[in-house]
Amino acid sequence: MGNGGFKLVLVTTLTTGPFVAVTTIAPTTFTSITGKNISGSWSSATIPAGITLPGPIDSFQILSGQVVAFNGVINS
Repeated sequence: MGNGGFKLVLVTTLTTGPFVAVTTIAPTTFTSITGKNISGSWSSATIPAGITLPGPIDSFQILSGQVVAFNGVINS
């Protein structure tokens, strides 16, 4: 993970990938997360720091918090 690089995301605007994973580095609430087989209402859950959400992730938007997004495409 991270072979394609990564970026720190602190903004609440839509962030587009593709990403292989997103790791929270502060308690984080997502407005949305889109990708293959990702579902659920994300705005009602605060994810603690240190949790990695595996991809593939096409895009996400945070309501609050901070994440590191790992660039890349998962080939199946």
